[in-house]
Amino acid sequence: MIKKVIITITAFLMIFTAGCSNKPEHKKLKAAATIFPIYDFVKNIGGNFVEPVLILPAGSSPHTFSPTVKDLKNLTGAKVIFTNGFGLDEWVNKLAKSAGIKKQVSINTQFKSIVDAHNGNPHLWMNPEYATEECKVILNTLSKIDPAHKDYYERNYKEYTKNILETAENLKKELNSLKNRNFIAFHPAYTYFAEYFGLNEIAVIERTPGREPTPKEIISIENLIKNGKVKVLFKEPQLSSNIVNTIEEDTGVKVETLDPLGGVNGRDSYTELLIYDVEKVKQALKK
Repeated sequence: MIKKVIITITAFLMIFTAGCSNKPEHKKLKAAATIFPIYDFVKNIGGNFVEPVLILPAGSSPHTFSPTVKDLKNLTGAKVIFTNGFGLDEWVNKLAKSAGIKKQVSINTQFKSIVDAHNGNPHLWMNPEYATEECKVILNTLSKIDPAHKDYYERNYKEYTKNILETAENLKKELNSLKNRNFIAFHPAYTYFAEYFGLNEIAVIERTPGREPTPKEIISIENLIKNGKVKVLFKEPQLSSNIVNTIEEDTGVKVETLDPLGGVNGRDSYTELLIYDVEKVKQALKK
């Protein structure tokens, strides 16, 4: 008798468990981002209720990127694409149209006056304070599309942006002992980064990717180095130029790599990207 009861209970539990496992899961909101930092914002704010999709492959530059058929397929079912704007990711317009995605949200419209004052420089996410404002736009957008989880997104936003600012403030303290804060950049990806961390971007080699400097501009940059005002030139992994090698050979300037995008091992979160870049700066400028 007891044996029959045990068998009956076991059978019931098996049926009950099977029924629970067949319960339909909540369908995640699919949201795309043009570049990795924005993807990381979406991922952390959206959490369990959002499926983030990164369009720009790691290691690629948004300035030279051309979308493929694979990129188009990856966007199937996406409800929104979060963009940087200001010319950085214009290639997304055609991609969104082909994918039938009508909702594109630039996370930086509130910074138009700042971008205008910086000659159209679109790399706003490199300033952690600006990044938290960008996250606010993502929060508001997700909350409108999926109001049922508004409170959840709000909690994630607060926790995530708090972590960004705390990390950034601690990193800023690590640079307090630097005496020489001058550097030259390959292209102006670090202007807002430099402003936040109290660094001096003395010159830029390519104001626009693909537009090489004139001989006069190269001489001017090399004179800054030879006169001792700048000892470090920062290039980036997504762009390459023979000009950097030429300047290095002519002047003996130290060349190091900063990463404005991340998305690779060791830099696969926004805060890890900040940590990586600040450590690179500290090591390059401390001597």
